[in-house]
Amino acid sequence: MPTLLEDLLSRDSQRIWASACAVIRLHDNPALDGLAAHLPHIEQETADVDLGGALFPNAEHLQQALRVLRLRREGGCPCRLYPGHLMYDPERETKAGRVQILSTDESPDRNVNYRCRCNTCGAEYNVEQGEYHYTWWQWRAAD
Repeated sequence: MPTLLEDLLSRDSQRIWASACAVIRLHDNPALDGLAAHLPHIEQETADVDLGGALFPNAEHLQQALRVLRLRREGGCPCRLYPGHLMYDPERETKAGRVQILSTDESPDRNVNYRCRCNTCGAEYNVEQGEYHYTWWQWRAAD
């Protein structure tokens, strides 16, 4: 079975997209450190690969994975990346132990609004859940 690094360097759009999504969800710090050590090579090998995507550009998943690796290399809190990507589900992040859901509020349009706190740095976020062709979550730093 190929590793995430092999997939990211493969130049195969499906493998790159799938591995980028896996990096975004990865909570294994040693594995992230190992990938972050290869960041320049990953950026070089993926720079001109067309990843496609009909409703949401798959290249955005790759860009988010690269941001995850950059942040890991710099040592910042992973919650800083939530506002820049629409695919961070508060329920999934809670199950992974990254955040705590402080409250939920169902809006009249049946979407859910969350108030969350990062378990690492304590930052709080207001999260709006929306839906069109897929469910998305917009994270904003709480006032």
